[in-house]
Amino acid sequence: MSNKLQKTTENGQSAGMEITGQIIEYVLAAVAAAICMAVPFYARNGYDQIGNAKFEIYKNILCLGLVPLLILTALYGFFWLREKQKCRLSVTDGFVLAYLFLTVLAAISGGFWQDALWGSFGWNMGLMAQISFVLLYFLFSRFGKYYRPVLFILCGVSVVVFLIGILHRMGIDPIGFYQGLTDGQMAQFLSTMGQATWYASYLVVVLPVGIVLFLYTQNRIWRVVSGIYIFISFCTLVTQNSDSAYFALAGFMLVFFWVCVGKRESLHRFMAVCVLFFAAGKIMYFLMRIDPNPELQYDFLTRLVLNSGLTWGLLVLCLALYVVLRRQKDKDYPVQTMLWVRKAVLAGTGIVIVGIILIIILQTRELLPAGIAEKLSAVSYFRWEGEWGNGRGRIWSFVIKVFGEENLLHKLLGVGPDCLSSYVAAYHSEQAETFWGQKVLTNAHNEWLNMLINGGILGAVSYMGIFVSAIRRFIKVAEKDILLMGIAAATVSYMAYNFFCYQQVCCTPFVFMLLGIGEYLCRRETAK
Repeated sequence: MSNKLQKTTENGQSAGMEITGQIIEYVLAAVAAAICMAVPFYARNGYDQIGNAKFEIYKNILCLGLVPLLILTALYGFFWLREKQKCRLSVTDGFVLAYLFLTVLAAISGGFWQDALWGSFGWNMGLMAQISFVLLYFLFSRFGKYYRPVLFILCGVSVVVFLIGILHRMGIDPIGFYQGLTDGQMAQFLSTMGQATWYASYLVVVLPVGIVLFLYTQNRIWRVVSGIYIFISFCTLVTQNSDSAYFALAGFMLVFFWVCVGKRESLHRFMAVCVLFFAAGKIMYFLMRIDPNPELQYDFLTRLVLNSGLTWGLLVLCLALYVVLRRQKDKDYPVQTMLWVRKAVLAGTGIVIVGIILIIILQTRELLPAGIAEKLSAVSYFRWEGEWGNGRGRIWSFVIKVFGEENLLHKLLGVGPDCLSSYVAAYHSEQAETFWGQKVLTNAHNEWLNMLINGGILGAVSYMGIFVSAIRRFIKVAEKDILLMGIAAATVSYMAYNFFCYQQVCCTPFVFMLLGIGEYLCRRETAK
């Protein structure tokens, strides 16, 4: 009798665990869908304090959704412990847990715990935001069953956001956000996202998800739909006017090329993506001449893509390669050829990066021949100075100096999440006022450098470990589920873009959702 009772109890616990898990999956999908819709669209009063407004809606959704999710997760954990199931933690899980622990430690030991709780005004990337990112990752990695509807909503909402951004660059304002703004202000703000750099950070995270669908779907309708999505995304990418987006573009396109080069069909579609990009630049160049904004001064790379003869040549080249690949009969290329091409592209990328760094050093020290130096002077990026990269040269130099003067505790654990402004105000206010007057230096305008000073060496290593380990893990398992390649590309894109930017609510929650979905897919595939 006792054995029957024990068996009945165990069956009941197993059923309770299964039902609780299903409820968590539904609630998580609903919360994620709400974030995907509300954060991009919500604004209280146009562009006035739009960053704070978006964080408020993000925080409210999480407060409403995470409380029942955490209660349900605790109940699920109770059943899980009673079932005595094994705890499976990946390397990425380990880095995320380490980052959470070190971030809490940094908030406590940094000396600015009150500021660290919610972070700097306008950014709000304090301890609570970091905890929310970790929770999104772990919830999706374990209960992300309904990731497809979430990704569909994410991409569907982004299409509307991107179309408004395109219309804004053409001088058309369908949502009334430009009313009362000057031409100079309209040049800085886009769509429903606010500042152009915030807009671009959202764009470069979402776009790779649409590209991977185009590259690998066998359904003709979805291929056409995803192709239209890519073209719309490229039209807004080439006109958002943030050079950082092109570094993100280079990052995720390299990831896709690395995978696509092995098969004729996927490489053929990759060339189609390249054609769409260069064609978008030329089409938008003509459309934006209809009603140009006299205050919109394009950065170097945007000018290059829109009206340079070089990009006309690249469009023709990509179109020719597309036609050649379409006519080829062989489905696959020899393995050795594939490896050679991959190595060549990787080596070429390394040579370009090293070459650019070398040119900057030589140009800054005036060691180049006069003729070459004069031609390079037209591109501000080739000379390192305080105004390099829209003032990032001065910011990075200042932040590195501040880090060098910190004590050992702060070097190891940081000054606290989103507490750079508090630390500078307390210990370096005079020098900061000399550089920026009454403006507040909120962050380093480089997420990895920012993490170094806010989270210390240990926090920065654990944070970087999350992304590097996830990319490596996703690419390794991508053959079993190609969506993992899109998530890996989105992660690389985020890392490249935020080398020049920072965490904020328009991009960081979404990349942690994608990381969680990627981990869920990895766990599912490795469990088969």
